Amino acid sequence: MMHIHTYADEVQIKDIKWAIEKDIATGEEVKREMPKFTRSGAKCLVRIACKVAIPIEKVTDCASLGRFTLRDEAKTIAIGKVVRYIPFNKDGVRSTPAVAPK
Repeated sequence: MMHIHTYADEVQIKDIKWAIEKDIATGEEVKREMPKFTRSGAKCLVRIACKVAIPIEKVTDCASLGRFTLRDEAKTIAIGKVVRYIPFNKDGVRSTPAVAPK
């Protein structure tokens, strides 16, 4: 479940691009590319897919609409910030980026 602003719905984690975790043995931060899972306390960049278009903003544009919480069975499993998204048009279809004429 993703909770963002006043909206809550089920989402799917498509993939984890990278994760920064502390190494248990040395205590140093280690960056892993495309991990299958992460440990508690890790910083991650993930792709999230949702069923319908959600009114969100980047956290740099509007902080209150750019933060979210992921919950599973009444437990918070992650908190995060929206750093990038693919916009949808009014029909719920992904819009293609405008190309400037040459």
